[in-house]
Amino acid sequence: MTAQQHRTMRLVSLCTAGFTLVVYLVTLTHVHTFDALSYILDVSRKPWQQLFHPHHLAYGPLGALIASLAQTDPATALQVANAVAGSVGSGLLCAAVYRRWHRVDVALLAALSCAFSYAYWYYAVEVEVYTLATLCIIAVLWFAMDPAPARVRWRVGLAVSLAGAVLFHQTNALLAIPLVVRAWPDLRAGGLARRGWLIAGAGGVAIVVLAYAWVMGIVSGFTTYSAAHQWLFDYVDSGWWGGRATLADVRDGLADTVAAGWGGYLAIATVVLSAISYWSTRTRLEQPWLVVWMVTYGVFFSWWEPDNVEFWIATTPIAVMLLVAPLAQLARTDRRVLVAFGLLLTTFVVNLTAIRTRGDALTDLQRRIALAVAEASQPADLVLVPDGLQELYLPYYHQREHFLSVNAAIAEQGSWEAGCARIQDAILQTHRAGAAVLLASDFLTPSVTMQQRFGLSPQAVSDCVAQIQPLLEDLPMPAGVPAHSRLPNAGALLASDHWAVLTGAPLGWTWSNATPQPADAGWQLGVSLDPSITSPILDRAMPKRVVITIAATGTADRRGQLFVATAPNQFDEAHAVAWTYGEGRQTIAIDLGQLPALPPRLIQLRIDPVADGADGSVTLYGISLEYK
Repeated sequence: MTAQQHRTMRLVSLCTAGFTLVVYLVTLTHVHTFDALSYILDVSRKPWQQLFHPHHLAYGPLGALIASLAQTDPATALQVANAVAGSVGSGLLCAAVYRRWHRVDVALLAALSCAFSYAYWYYAVEVEVYTLATLCIIAVLWFAMDPAPARVRWRVGLAVSLAGAVLFHQTNALLAIPLVVRAWPDLRAGGLARRGWLIAGAGGVAIVVLAYAWVMGIVSGFTTYSAAHQWLFDYVDSGWWGGRATLADVRDGLADTVAAGWGGYLAIATVVLSAISYWSTRTRLEQPWLVVWMVTYGVFFSWWEPDNVEFWIATTPIAVMLLVAPLAQLARTDRRVLVAFGLLLTTFVVNLTAIRTRGDALTDLQRRIALAVAEASQPADLVLVPDGLQELYLPYYHQREHFLSVNAAIAEQGSWEAGCARIQDAILQTHRAGAAVLLASDFLTPSVTMQQRFGLSPQAVSDCVAQIQPLLEDLPMPAGVPAHSRLPNAGALLASDHWAVLTGAPLGWTWSNATPQPADAGWQLGVSLDPSITSPILDRAMPKRVVITIAATGTADRRGQLFVATAPNQFDEAHAVAWTYGEGRQTIAIDLGQLPALPPRLIQLRIDPVADGADGSVTLYGISLEYK
């Protein structure tokens, strides 16, 4: 290029980067994706040593560094970093296109088409890894399109860009395929050109290998191959990714990458316009390795997760390079060039509206759900949420940490059977601790994806929580918020006479020196010496009487005691009332007024039904509190 062309390239690329940066900064999203909230919470809470994700190794520690240096909240700092990366990427792509065809209009068309495609734009105003990875991909494109293998600057630049693309997202190891095709003529020719490509490639590989070795061997301290293998491949082996795609998924993913809503029509119009221009200008594919690049990524992501636009971002710069190539052979005033700019303007308007709408916190249903749940619960309550954003919205926006989803239970335990046990245990421990359980209605209806990937039916989820369903009560929710129900805490259940008539084992009660036995009615226990039955944490106003309906079989002992705890699990004789009962089923009202210095709050009850059960049995038919 001439000196004037160099100046033009720099000016146009800087203006492109500046313009896109302004657009990105004024459209920063206020509604975050699941992964975005995960990153924000991670960099805000975790030590940097725990931020290395095996599939995007560099992003966690970089995010922590940005968050620590910023004078604002981590979310905004990370969004601004992505906006800068996205704008630099658009400027660099503009420079690459101008360097190839020396056309300002074509360079702007390519760069802005990429910058304002829905996927690229949205992730440039969000907190995720893909924009930084795409910036590195554009840098690889810059170096590979105009190689100078003998120059040290070129070798270092390509090596660093290639390593950055892989370290920001591991799937960019696929770059090896198109780059080998690009370098093949030079590799065959030998000399400085082959040496330059080999040094650049080896340098990129060395950076990646050393980074992973450092994280696995020093930061994480893995001492066995199995530990390192599990960390490296656990995400891949989860069963969540790959092999379940349909053509409809591919269609939807590609359409949404271009534009929200109208993406399919705009994509078809753009491809048709480019194809007509290729045919009429007889333009040859001067860079066939770019086609290899598109095919390589296209085949992999069509298998991996084709309906997810975040993965297609990496192909967008290459796609626009191929689509604008024939337009560079046309006059600037050719109507096909003007139509292309019209399609670009349409894409910009459509995506501007979509990104503003999606990023508006006032229309965010998940935010409204999280607020309603937070207002209807206490911090210790367990919230059973559907698979999705609630398990991150609750801790991020409302500092609620006690939640569990079907997806999280399966991920933690490895199977639905173990995941169900995890859910049941969480419910039990929450109830024993005196807290309530909130259950979203769609917790019982796992997503279609969950049903397909794990063979999980709504009935299986419903069966898992069958024990608590008779005790659930509807929870008032604001209009438009999905229905929720609540298992009241143990104190509320006891005070409202939910346990006045017992069927099966009451939730959250524990026993000692006793064994549950099948019974047609009530709660039957085989008892030995000094049996006891202890309630969950109740934390209720102290009643006047505790009413127990009880019967004993096979034991002559009829001496019982009721202990009233005024602190968790603190039982003593000073707060115990002894009572006796005869044969058969009897209802006993135990007056607590006879206890000295009784505090105003009842924390826990313990019932010792007999002193010596002699291997007989005791059946509790009901327990209730009386305040009058």
